[in-house]
Amino acid sequence: MAQRDEHYSLDDDGLLVENVGPWAIDKLKIVTDYIQASGAARRRYLGAGASYIDVFCGPGRSKIRTTGKFIDGSPVAAFRKAKGSLAPFTVMHISDANPEILSSAEKRLFTLGAPVSLTAGPASSAMPKIVQQLSSSGLHFAFLDPHNLGTLSFDLFESLAKLKRIDIIVHVSLSDLQRNADRYSSAAHDQFDKFAPGWRDHIRADMNQGSLRAAILQYWSDKVEALGLPRAEHCELIKGTQNQRLYWLIFLGKHDLAHTLWSKISSSAKAPGFDF
Repeated sequence: MAQRDEHYSLDDDGLLVENVGPWAIDKLKIVTDYIQASGAARRRYLGAGASYIDVFCGPGRSKIRTTGKFIDGSPVAAFRKAKGSLAPFTVMHISDANPEILSSAEKRLFTLGAPVSLTAGPASSAMPKIVQQLSSSGLHFAFLDPHNLGTLSFDLFESLAKLKRIDIIVHVSLSDLQRNADRYSSAAHDQFDKFAPGWRDHIRADMNQGSLRAAILQYWSDKVEALGLPRAEHCELIKGTQNQRLYWLIFLGKHDLAHTLWSKISSSAKAPGFDF
């Protein structure tokens, strides 16, 4: 059962709602802007399959802590935007490690008439099962939105890289890196080992924290690109209400058109990079 505290509450319909910061609105705008922009490309693959993949899907509805305003969660927002674009998604593959959270998202999508497909379990076990169901000739979009860096394991990208046409927007937590780099880099913890396997053979753990964080991110980026998933030149920096840097939305894609679309909807003029 999901914890009923500052993280989750119940909606009037008895389904879970995630309590989030106001910056979630900025995050979803970037994701849905890309979905809107890629509608024409998606339309060409409706026969082969144009899927949405979200293995950290959440309950499908959120509440802004500071205002009490309700907003759609990522899978619901993605479905609505695609439906109103030039082409919908042919299937919505969702997963969450918590079955009650996953059930809430499923019911909300089902009510909207979405072609939803559930895969239960943690992201690392769900992702390979989802990829096996996808057409190799289709066009697929994945949104990876974990709560922390430790759950963003590298095997997720290894699974997605098997697809011929895959666009990915991934949430990489800068605040988690800043708070926990020292702990994650210790031999007693494996968060960095899951995120960027092999980093200990290439990066000194005793360097200053800023340099360590930058090195880990660059090492991860290089490993992802080696899978055939190059990172876009510009990443979107999401900030909090006090202008604090919270996380990056990073775009990965195999094809030039996808990178062109991303450059049109992201804040490319600001060109945020891996700075600390």
